[in-house]
This record gives sequence, structure tokens and C-alpha cells, in this order.
Amino acid sequence: MSALVLDLPDEAAMAALGAAVARVIAPGDRIGLSGDLGAGKTTLARAILRALADDPALEVPSPTFTIVQEYALPVPVRHVDLYRVEDEAAVAELGLGEADAAELVEWPRPPLPVTVAIAFGPGEEGRTVTVTGPAGWLARLSRALATVRFLAAAGWGAARRVPLRMDASTRRYERLARDGETAILMDAPAFRPEPGSYPVRARLADGDMDAFLAVGALLRDRGLSAPATIAADTARGFLLMEDLGDDRIAPGGLMIEERYAAAMDALAVFHAERPPHPLPGPPPHTPPRFDADLAAVEVALFPEWYLRTPPDPDFVALWREAIDALPRGDDHLALRDYHSPNCMWLPDRAGVARVGLIDYQDAMIAPAAYDVVSLAQDARVDVPDDAEARLLARYLAARPNLDAAAFMTAYRILGAQRATRILGVFRRLNDRDGKPQYLPHLPRLRRHLAKNLAAEPRLAALADWFARNTTVLEPS
Repeated sequence: MSALVLDLPDEAAMAALGAAVARVIAPGDRIGLSGDLGAGKTTLARAILRALADDPALEVPSPTFTIVQEYALPVPVRHVDLYRVEDEAAVAELGLGEADAAELVEWPRPPLPVTVAIAFGPGEEGRTVTVTGPAGWLARLSRALATVRFLAAAGWGAARRVPLRMDASTRRYERLARDGETAILMDAPAFRPEPGSYPVRARLADGDMDAFLAVGALLRDRGLSAPATIAADTARGFLLMEDLGDDRIAPGGLMIEERYAAAMDALAVFHAERPPHPLPGPPPHTPPRFDADLAAVEVALFPEWYLRTPPDPDFVALWREAIDALPRGDDHLALRDYHSPNCMWLPDRAGVARVGLIDYQDAMIAPAAYDVVSLAQDARVDVPDDAEARLLARYLAARPNLDAAAFMTAYRILGAQRATRILGVFRRLNDRDGKPQYLPHLPRLRRHLAKNLAAEPRLAALADWFARNTTVLEPS
């Protein structure tokens, strides 16, 4: 068991602790609240319950006489007071310890897995709180408390906080609201991935918030809409930023061509000038380069997760040959996931600023076609062939000096590579992570792969490999 000792100067600090506990509590958690009469056990329980209910006025009576008070909240809670229960048999008859709810137990007997001991501290309102429990639970509580301190320092400590569901992201996001304003909190703890891990091999920016800040600064400098920074603590991995809303370029998964056209215009503006090297930051950031080694890591997800077979040396060699032959005369900063979930619609802004951009920390140096095909062959949204053609024509018209033939070669090769990778990613999200919502997108990705392989002569050998070794090119 580990321990966390907190000196709380007043009741407001106790309420902040309660809000932090509410962020980590889960059904099955049993938390004992101990301390002398009047130390603040019920005060802390009340703060936890009000935070869970998102209602600062929630009526939370002491359960001294009822013994057990149940609350049907987003996390169901039983608030228990055993002060007047002397008979151990009577305690057993209360039916405590069921995993259907969390329990806050005042005067617990025996000690529970998590114990919050409250002692009178210096000053009339001061308290010293010692939390003991499993190391993992205390680590989550420490993170929640650090979040509270960060928001308080930024002036958003009293804001209402609502968690956001963010697709396949490993980061946590919340929308904050106060006095008619909103902001987004990114919770992305700073860390260094293990050598040889997938994030390292795939050259992802996991644990590095500086990459997100540097890319965002460049986007805003080019006149695009990336969220402005309100407050940041990169050492601890907290970022409070502008809220770009919830309206995407494909609301409800339906393509709106006007919005996709604006997103394509934004790419053309961004690609009108090469990015500085390194990105100025601060601190300076050098994006990784897309090459055959990186592509090999990505496409390896296809045999591993989609086919569930060992990698075929021919498959590996053919992809390396295709990526090595990519035209690289139009390399730019690719945002890597430039598609509908990450393109917000901001109708109150003008021109390319109408497209708000998020989730770009993994940006890399790659052919400009990488982001173009990510958008025009959206993995999650049906883009009709004629609409795709119009989007491509619009982009090429905005860049009249571009070698269009070389661009289209890169477009088709990168489109095939991206479809191959995402087929593996989406299957992994289902099989490993229990997220079946990605499976309906597989037929679309199979069509993208088949279309690109058929259209690009340099991919003929790969098309033959897929035809001989899989059924992925067959109509679905």
C-alpha cells in the first residue's frame, strides 16, 4: 500500500479534493473515511457526491441514522456511516462490498482498500489528509489533483468540467465552461516511450506536448485555425486551449462537399510555403521524416491484425520498393491524420480559417499528397468518386506550378499505403481494444486500397501480391 499526504488549508481545498476523487472513483471502489468527530468526513463525501452529480447544490444528508444512503449517479455510490453500528453481524447484513457501486464508508470496520484519514491541522479550518491505497489508484488521484492545481493557476479552477469522447486518442480531453466561455483541457502526461515500442518505431509524438504546440503555432502563423493556447504545463502534460466546438466537416458521418473543399483549400494554402526546419517552437521541434522504414512499421499492422499471419518478406520488400520510389520534390509538413474527425467547421470565420484543425502532434515531413489523400479518401466517410475528383482538381488548380503527374503518383501510392495501415489499425481496435465501431469502415478502406492499386502502374506487383495472398481486393 502507498500513501499520499495532503495539507488542506480550508474547506474549499477539501471540496477540491472531493472533486479529484470523483474523477477517479469507479464502481467497486471502497473508500473508508476516518477521523475524529467534526474532522470533515461527511464534508468530503458531500464534495465527492456533488462533483459526481455535477450539482453543487445536491442535497447530501449525513447517513448517521439511515446508515446507508444510495445515489444513482454516473458512478453509483453508497454513502455509509457505521458510527452507530456496533454489531459486526449487523454490518454484514448491510450487503456492502458489491461491485455495482462505489462506497464511501465513514467509520469503516475493518479498514477498506482505500482509506482517507482526516486529522485536524494548523488553523481553524486546516486539515491533514492521508490517503492510503493501491499505488495505481493513488497515481490516478495524484494526477487528478495536479489537474485541479493547473486549472486553478490558469484561472479556470471553478469551471464546469465535462469529459469528451475522442475517437481512438490515447489522450484525455475535457470541455470546461465558466461565465459563458468554454475551453478544452488536454491531459497528456509527459513520458518517454520504451525503446522499441510502437510509438518509437512509428515516430509518434507520444508524451511530447511540445510537438503539438510547435505544429499548432505554424498552422496559426499560416492563417489556419488551430486552437490557441490559454495555459500550458508541458512538463506535466497539461494544456488548456481554445475550444473549436463540435461541428465537423462531416457531421454525422455525411460528407458536405463545401466543407471538404474548404479543408482542401486550407491544405493548398499550407503547402504554398515549405515549413521551417526545425519548427521554431519554443522549444524547437524537428518533425520525423516519412520513409520506407516508417512505412514498413505501419503496413506491418495489416498482416499482423487484419490477416493474422506472419509478415511475408515479399510484402515487406514490395512496400519498401514503392515508398523508396516516391516522388519527394514536393515534401511538406504532413499533419498525418487530416480527415473528418480532426477537421472542425467554424462558419463564423472566413476563408480557410473556417476549418479548425486538431490532433496534429504526430506531423511528419512527407509528400504533400499524404494529407490530400487522407482527406479525399476519408477512412470514415464516403467521398463519392466524382467529389474526390473535384477536390483533387481544386487542390491542383490552387498550386499551378506543381508537377501534377508526380503528385498523382504519390497520391495513389500513399493512398494505398494508408488504406493498408488503417485496415490493420481498425482491426486491432476491434480485436485488442474492444471497439467494434471501427469495423463498418473496413469495406470503404478495401475499396480505397483496390482503387489505388489498380490506378498506379508502380503498384502492379503489390496489387498482384494482394490478389494472390488475400481476399481484400474482392468486392465487399
